[in-house]
Amino acid sequence: MSAQLMAALPPERSTYTLPFHTIGVEFAGPFLLKTSTLRRVYHSKAFVCVFVCFSTKAIHQEVCSDLTTGAFKAAFARFVGRRGIPHKIMSDKGKTFIGAQRSLQRELSSFLEEVSSKTTTDYAIHGLIWQFIPPYATHMEGLWEAPAAAVAA
Repeated sequence: MSAQLMAALPPERSTYTLPFHTIGVEFAGPFLLKTSTLRRVYHSKAFVCVFVCFSTKAIHQEVCSDLTTGAFKAAFARFVGRRGIPHKIMSDKGKTFIGAQRSLQRELSSFLEEVSSKTTTDYAIHGLIWQFIPPYATHMEGLWEAPAAAVAA
């Protein structure tokens, strides 16, 4: 009689690291938000950007007004201000995430060009790694898809 063997967890989930060292990103929504507390209340759409830590499964949520790259970059800047710069980000290949990844890489390369070579060699700047899952492989995003689904429910 043979038994099914479970595959080992990826190193990002099984090694001890600081919180939010490796994260998964997903959007939840849309939600309707009240724009004021007056009698005639207008509702606007909003989305929640969910950042999930791979080592501790902690969740950080940021509100976004829409699904544009600029709105995601603002949410990511708020996340970095609170939690620090992550080493690795994993997400699906949504247009928002691809645009943000390209924009952040351009900003990092222009920053490195401006900084002198001595400063660059003295202080090692850790680059940000953004890894996309393959298309139509939703089974690979279970860790960060589940909290986004719970937020939407």
